Amino acid sequence: MNGQPETAVFVDLENIYIGFRHQYGRELTADELVEKARSFGGVKLISVYADFSEPTYPEHFKLDLDNEGLQAINVPKDRDREGRPTKNKIDMRMAVDILRTLAFRKEFGRYVLMTGDKIFLDVLNLARNDFGKEVIVCGLEGTVAQVLKDIALYVPFNADGAIDERLERFIKIFDRLERDLLEGTYHYIGWKLVIEQLCATPEMGFTTWNEARDFFERIKRDGRLILKYYPGESREIEAYRLDRRNPLVRKVLGLEPKVIEPAPRAESVGFDPARSWGGSGA
Repeated sequence: MNGQPETAVFVDLENIYIGFRHQYGRELTADELVEKARSFGGVKLISVYADFSEPTYPEHFKLDLDNEGLQAINVPKDRDREGRPTKNKIDMRMAVDILRTLAFRKEFGRYVLMTGDKIFLDVLNLARNDFGKEVIVCGLEGTVAQVLKDIALYVPFNADGAIDERLERFIKIFDRLERDLLEGTYHYIGWKLVIEQLCATPEMGFTTWNEARDFFERIKRDGRLILKYYPGESREIEAYRLDRRNPLVRKVLGLEPKVIEPAPRAESVGFDPARSWGGSGA
């Protein structure tokens, strides 16, 4: 035993996810969230609360959390007849679960709340003053209420700089490929060519094809930096372009924050697989 208290982590995903997007101009990955939640030491419980049906999150996000052994708790919002959210029950469910844990899980000596919402002030005060627990607040700079920082240890949620640098390099590589290759003849870039360029760029730090492929697969799953197209009817060929509407893409490439035309739908572009540079069967 190292004397470290057992820790329970409760995550207000909407607060963290949207705050992360605004601060870093890209989407938070499930791996980053899990890594941060587990970084506090002695972690035995991680509960993540969100309405996972919302388009805010990638479709695979809840599954990724489940696969990591976290409690990804879906809390649907009340909605009106047109489907617009009218009441957010996430804060209430999270607060109730914290109170239940305080009452029935005596083994936890440390409580970490990953949120910035001051609605949790009373819960934090209760955990610290009435139950004698160590309390930590973790959130994005500019989104955490000062009253929470005043009563708890505040730990900022910072992105991994190495991940950011690698994503920036990826965007620049893809931009160069588009400028060099997509000039009227080809519309999209095949996935194999992208991976070859990643392997051929020493700054990316990949030593094997599989490492570069796994990195590209993660970006594909995230579905934000690049747009996928199937140049043909068989859907056996994948081709890609940068999504130049994405905040991180625009920031890295120095694009002005102006209104961008919607990306063309794949079904509306009538061309054959030969017009996808580097395209081949997946």
